[in-house]
Amino acid sequence: MSGLNTDFAWLTLTRLAILILTGLLAWVTYRSHLLLKEFQPDFNLLLSPAESVVRVLLVGLCLLLAWTSGLPATQLGLVIQEPGRTIGIGIGLGLATVLAVNWLTQWGINRYGRDIYSPLLIQNILPRRGREWVLVGFAFMPAIAMEELLFRSLWIGGFRDVLPLPLLIMGSSIIFGFMHQPQGKLGMLLAGVINVLFSILFVWSGQLLLSLTAHYTVNLLQLAVAHYQRDWLEQY
Repeated sequence: MSGLNTDFAWLTLTRLAILILTGLLAWVTYRSHLLLKEFQPDFNLLLSPAESVVRVLLVGLCLLLAWTSGLPATQLGLVIQEPGRTIGIGIGLGLATVLAVNWLTQWGINRYGRDIYSPLLIQNILPRRGREWVLVGFAFMPAIAMEELLFRSLWIGGFRDVLPLPLLIMGSSIIFGFMHQPQGKLGMLLAGVINVLFSILFVWSGQLLLSLTAHYTVNLLQLAVAHYQRDWLEQY
């Protein structure tokens, strides 16, 4: 009985820590949104050494929370089955998602005006030189891993025993959308919808690898599209 009480206490503390971490990240994102409106850095935000260290530490923190929860790895999606097939499906779904998002972005801007979308964030992480593409590709890894661990493993896997799955997916998607505030109202909406898709992939496959691969593909391809639309973005 004592062991069960200890496990329950650790799980409760872990869930509280997950909520606090999510709140802090949402607040930091909001402050960053305000800062980008007033300050345009002359360096790629993704390649800031301090930012990179923080992202790696956050990945470590998410993994620590997954461990302290005492939940099985299968529930947290921290298992890998048929990695080649899983990665292939993730890349394909990521490509389809980018095509849909780009079409919806253009449609939304044409329908509701330019104020609905902000290119500030993507302009500040778009590689400016050839070698930056490799560095940005690596910098994306901890950033995306942190988001996937938090919103898939810790939110969906960590709370699905106490909250209905649809509520978890919708709640985490609202928060995920809010954390993309620098991209404007349309960016927030599309990010929330994408989070629903990633959450469904996570639940369906039981593997974080699938949603992580799709997420990485989406982000990298969005930069590739932005590269070819650089003139349009600069005149936005």
